[in-house]
Amino acid sequence: MKNEQRQINTMYSNKENVNILTALLVAHGIRDIVVCPGSRNAPLVHNFNECGDIRCHAVTDERSAGFIALGLRLQQQSPVAVCVTSGSALLNVLPAAAEATYQHTGIIVISADRPGAWIDQLDGQTLPQHEALGRFVAESVTLPEPHDDTERWHCNRLVNEALLANKQMNHPSVHINVPISEPLFEFAVATLPSERVVSSIDSKEPEADKSILQLLEESTRPMIVLGQMDKYTAMMAGKLRKKLTVLSEPLSSDEHVLTDQILYVLASERNADDYKPDCVIYLGGHTVSKRLRQYLRACSEARHVMVTEDYRLHDVSQHTSVLIYGRDIDVIKTIAEGYTETEASKAYRRQWEMLQEKVKQQHYAYEPEYSQMLAVREFEKHMQEEKAHIYYANSMSVRLACIYADHYCYCNRGLNGIEGSLSVAVGASLARKEEKVYCVIGDLSFLYDQNALWQQQTGGNLRILLLNNSQGGIFRNLRGLDKSTARDTLVSARHNVDSVEGTCRQYGVTYLRATDAETLAEGLQKLCGKESRCPVLLEVKTDVDKDEQVFKSYYHKFRI
Repeated sequence: MKNEQRQINTMYSNKENVNILTALLVAHGIRDIVVCPGSRNAPLVHNFNECGDIRCHAVTDERSAGFIALGLRLQQQSPVAVCVTSGSALLNVLPAAAEATYQHTGIIVISADRPGAWIDQLDGQTLPQHEALGRFVAESVTLPEPHDDTERWHCNRLVNEALLANKQMNHPSVHINVPISEPLFEFAVATLPSERVVSSIDSKEPEADKSILQLLEESTRPMIVLGQMDKYTAMMAGKLRKKLTVLSEPLSSDEHVLTDQILYVLASERNADDYKPDCVIYLGGHTVSKRLRQYLRACSEARHVMVTEDYRLHDVSQHTSVLIYGRDIDVIKTIAEGYTETEASKAYRRQWEMLQEKVKQQHYAYEPEYSQMLAVREFEKHMQEEKAHIYYANSMSVRLACIYADHYCYCNRGLNGIEGSLSVAVGASLARKEEKVYCVIGDLSFLYDQNALWQQQTGGNLRILLLNNSQGGIFRNLRGLDKSTARDTLVSARHNVDSVEGTCRQYGVTYLRATDAETLAEGLQKLCGKESRCPVLLEVKTDVDKDEQVFKSYYHKFRI
């Protein structure tokens, strides 16, 4: 009767980050928390005491509290946390956190904190607490105080990330910092939130392959999504297409896949839900397509699985529930060799294949006018007959690659910055002196990185297709930006560099120029076929308004 009465009277803190943390600590199996006195951490201690699933151990001295948590951890072989208030209280836990990390029996340090705005403002017990424990913890996260769904997702992700890090094979200590604004002592929430719990599979464990395959075998509509990966891994991943639905881009494929275009069509399909997966396994890094990321986030009912080589939670879909720790190539081999397609998954795969064929028909039927799009299409026709290493710069260049390239493409998508695209291609040309290396690049990226041509050892195997429309054309495709008077001059960085012939002369680069479809054909013939002792550059001069019109017209033509 007493327990029932307690459940009825239980009320939790009004602080969402405190409630999210409490729910996830319980879900991840934390049953013991050593708590230290304080006012800022009172909402945390209140929750831990109220929930009934956690045993609280009161210790006044934070130094001792940390080591008591370690003692509990050593004997129970299960995660243990220590909770302290703000200020120097956190610093006193450092010796225990370090000792626990080096014993591979890490503790979970939970610190209450003041809002960041008050750091260094003569407010009591306020110091920079984020990462205050330095390299002695494997993960240090500071939770937001959520105001919307994105911040709630962020808070959930950070807690899962820290608790998963504590469960790694070497069991390091981790630090969860919790800013709490006043008022502190409001307890009017009747239940803890139902939080997404992320579990993990370590591919090195004996039963890992079985667990990975089980994820797919339990699914009737399984899907593989491939982000950027190295060329060899991409080639191996291609084998999965024979038995699974695979969405990819030229940065992770040797095939012409048109993923972005397919999703554009699905956005207006009445039966779009029929194509949604019930299980998604994501391998690799970044994708170019924003539409693809939005599609994954809309598949909220699917089980989302993320393969991660660095043990981090890269929650692209915002719905990840399972992490697979391991190399992409190893997981791909496990699936390719061990997964057997069912009739249901085969029907699902064929449904996607039929949609792709319809999209390809529309794609090949489109004839672009003279523009950057035409230049890349004609360039890629030449590449069908030539084995070469092809680098695409960021922004519009790589997006055009996603339309026309039917081979693996290199691109700086780690951070997606404008810098270094030409330099990376130059470096590749130095390593592959007997093979051609192409770089397809826009005017801003080229002008930013033209010093790459300063390299004296650059030879005739380097070929550059420069797309020059006198500004950052990608900004023409951002909805709403056309209302800004700063778009062309400031945001898109419109410039007056009509020709880079002088730059080419300065660096000893053979210069070619195209201003219409006829000179484009002639220029590509020379760019792709001419033997040369020095680098060759073809500058394709286009009108930015026409480029915008052609690009938008291409997508508007898709009607199934």
